[in-house]
Amino acid sequence: MKIAVMDFSSTALSLLVADVSRESIEPLIGLRRSVSLIDYMSKKGRLSERGIEKVIEAVMYLEDAAKKVGADRIVLIATASMRLISNYSEVQESIYRATGLSFDILDGHEEAFADAEANREYASLGDALLLDVGGATAELADLDEKDMENMFSLPVGPVTLRASLEAIYPDEDDVRAMKRKIRKILSRELVYPGAVYGHVVLVGGMCEALYDVYADHYRLPDSALRAMKRRKLRKLIRYLVSSEDGTALLIRNAPEKAHLLIPAAVLVWTIAKHFKADELIISSKGVKEGYLRLIMEEING
Repeated sequence: MKIAVMDFSSTALSLLVADVSRESIEPLIGLRRSVSLIDYMSKKGRLSERGIEKVIEAVMYLEDAAKKVGADRIVLIATASMRLISNYSEVQESIYRATGLSFDILDGHEEAFADAEANREYASLGDALLLDVGGATAELADLDEKDMENMFSLPVGPVTLRASLEAIYPDEDDVRAMKRKIRKILSRELVYPGAVYGHVVLVGGMCEALYDVYADHYRLPDSALRAMKRRKLRKLIRYLVSSEDGTALLIRNAPEKAHLLIPAAVLVWTIAKHFKADELIISSKGVKEGYLRLIMEEING
């Protein structure tokens, strides 16, 4: 059965179509349609009428692509970026009227669980923590953990961190303030107190864009294993904040996310340091792949 899954992030709508059987999941196509929800949201989190139109356009474009490759089933999942929209019901109803597609709403625990399901292979490392960096939330899961209630969705992300900044790009004082905020949330939410991890598995488009900047800066060759060192990430943050060439490096590698990547880097570094992790591994799999694994389990009864 060919199944298509669409998922919103803060900057895009993405599509994954895969052939799902009892034994395997074979990806067929993956597409992405830029649509920055943040640019169409009021300070109170309301998505404007034009914003709803842009979302519908993106859904219809990817729906058409899914149908062209013969998708038998199309699923639209709502994760953090859509949960934070105050007029979410209006958005949901508008999309349904235009396309006939309804949302499967994932709460924070379910989103973290889907991420973890997609990345279980990294559990073989023995001490791996998953971190999905979204726009306004961060999902964390111990990859040895099977109970979704012991996974976390934290109310912090590059968008929320950047919201308190006066300038487009943060300075060293801003970086210190962001670190304090992140540590406070980790402490308040009691995220795996006392745990130590050797590896953090990073999920999401923001982390992939961050790696592109990291690899460019350190002139890394293309590799199947995309990994960063925590100490080198800290040096990169200093460079991005203090160097006149830092902005060009960001724009060259991730123009859509350039204004969010320093907060994203600070979030990743602070969480890695909190858990004493030295290696940061970038995964290409996330909530869509995890959701497909859950569908495969349904097929298998």
